[in-house]
Amino acid sequence: MAFPCVVLLSDFGCDGAAALPGVCKSVDPALSVYELTHDVPRFNIAAAAAVLSDQLCAWPEGTVFMCAVDPHFGSGEKVLACLTADGYIVVGPDNGCLTEVFRNHGVAELRALTELNRSYLEKESSAVPHGRNLAYCAACIAAGKPSFEQSGELLDAPANG
Repeated sequence: MAFPCVVLLSDFGCDGAAALPGVCKSVDPALSVYELTHDVPRFNIAAAAAVLSDQLCAWPEGTVFMCAVDPHFGSGEKVLACLTADGYIVVGPDNGCLTEVFRNHGVAELRALTELNRSYLEKESSAVPHGRNLAYCAACIAAGKPSFEQSGELLDAPANG
């Protein structure tokens, strides 16, 4: 399922998030890119999880969301992609920011985006990608490059998902 739409959420503030839409457009210029908010309180994973979960249903089924809120970025956390039971795709670090999505929307499939993330990080010039890797992964899935089903290793759904 490819739906050419990515919705961005972060704690970067407006200036810090400026590169994220550009990364998405570099994957596929035809993608529609929207900014849900970049004003999540800094490093507040619980707040990001709540906002993300609350806002999914306002968007068409198949919309791809990206959540970049991670106080320990660069610590080796997996990048996850979740296809929710109600038809949304959410990309974010494996740090708890998807917990409310799992709980409130269910998990149809969960994937680890190891290779997709690595392919971006290999060409990233900065030591810290500042969420650009997450935007890249979300944009690739939204553009169907690869499809969600081919995006990474299938993981077991979380117990509460």
